[in-house]
Amino acid sequence: MNTVKCYEILGLEPGASMKEVRQAYRKLVLKHHPDKNSPGTDDDQFKLITDAYQMLKNQHKAAIKSQHKKFSDMYPEDAVSWYDKAETLFAVRKYDEAVVLYDKVTESLPRHENAWLRKGDCLSNLKRYEEALVCYDKVLQINPKSMSAWNLRGVCLSDLRRYDDALVSFEKAIELNPDYATIWNFRGVCLYNLKRHSDALDSFDKAIKLDRDFAAAWYNKGSVLLNMERKKEGQKCIEQAKKLRR
Repeated sequence: MNTVKCYEILGLEPGASMKEVRQAYRKLVLKHHPDKNSPGTDDDQFKLITDAYQMLKNQHKAAIKSQHKKFSDMYPEDAVSWYDKAETLFAVRKYDEAVVLYDKVTESLPRHENAWLRKGDCLSNLKRYEEALVCYDKVLQINPKSMSAWNLRGVCLSDLRRYDDALVSFEKAIELNPDYATIWNFRGVCLYNLKRHSDALDSFDKAIKLDRDFAAAWYNKGSVLLNMERKKEGQKCIEQAKKLRR
């Protein structure tokens, strides 16, 4: 029995999904099952339906197995295991141990974007900023539209007090996602450190507009206003930040 015939027996068009195959099989089984019919009824049709279903089911399993093999070739089992273990270590802030495993993943899968990103985050938390930058740049080689990489790269550059460079990264992240309050806040911090107070104030206002409960943005806005000698407004913002942090 060929595949086309199997579909025909089940009343389906060739290429029907496995869900459709199962539904058709159940419907026909109920109709033609010997137990549902009078004694002596020819059960050849029931056997044909069952054989057709089993053949399509086995073909589906073979296709899934083939897909799994391709996935395994692309993502070796060890690499998947290393990444999962690294993620667990990252979650409990065991950054040194996590880096070792992320290294193993990227050695096996050099274009594993998330492994490079996480490794960079680990290194940044360990204050190994220059190494972290290498990781973020690697992510951007793989995916130039990674908003997370542009953002984390900016944070890393800020920690290195390279505020002009950081600002470029934050601007790129904002281009990719203008509705992410955290990036506007980071951008404001850079501008504040560059003594561009009015621009910084605009950034903090944008962050607050996107997230009214963003305590850090309220505090930073207050600090800028105090620096600009707008004391009453500044103190009010800082009080708001304190309320949100309670």
